[in-house]
Amino acid sequence: MNYPDQKAREIRHKKQELRKQQQELLLDELAAEIDRSVPAYLTSNCEEPDSKSHNQIKQWRRKMLAITQFAGIFIAVIVTVRVASWLAIVLIVGVITLIVYNIFFEED
Repeated sequence: MNYPDQKAREIRHKKQELRKQQQELLLDELAAEIDRSVPAYLTSNCEEPDSKSHNQIKQWRRKMLAITQFAGIFIAVIVTVRVASWLAIVLIVGVITLIVYNIFFEED
């Protein structure tokens, strides 16, 4: 009676080994198929070089805008100071002229 049990165990053991081998073969085939489907080279987006230059253009525009604003404010300040100084000179000369007129030419 021991003999048929041992044969049945061997048959089950061999069936398990066959299943394991089949699973390993299937896994190897799947891995090979995946390797074939993935390209060996890296792809890149066509817009990458353009986006880098586009970012550089945006930065350049921002810098130029900032420089232009600074130059405009600087020129406005210089013009304002010049106009204020001319007005101050006219006001001083006018006050001095009025004082001189009042002192020398006005009749008591």
